[in-house]
Amino acid sequence: MFKLLLDEHISPVIAGQLRCALPKAKIDSIHSWERGRLRQQSDARILLEARQSGWSLLTFDLATIPPLLADMAELGEDHAGVIFVSSKFFAQNDYGRLVKALCTAWLNWEQQNWKNRVEFLQK
Repeated sequence: MFKLLLDEHISPVIAGQLRCALPKAKIDSIHSWERGRLRQQSDARILLEARQSGWSLLTFDLATIPPLLADMAELGEDHAGVIFVSSKFFAQNDYGRLVKALCTAWLNWEQQNWKNRVEFLQK
């Protein structure tokens, strides 16, 4: 089952709105997931913990996550999937557009295998 974890830079309000729109979906925010214990942790640790629990990560971080994924691939380490959100197409505070795009994407992605998968959220 596809589970989506929103990183620190995405408001937990979005996670709540997504859960209302998609009540059967497994969606959480790093702010509340695992009681928030991974807030302000390294990206590598977050990806490792997410992988162990089968959560794909949604992030605006196009600077540090891609090189980390490349390093992981080089080492033969898996991840549970990453969805990038480009600030060129979505503002972090545009909750409505983000929720709408994520709801559409969810319907396309929920039955797919997310192991080592990388996607960009489309507008």
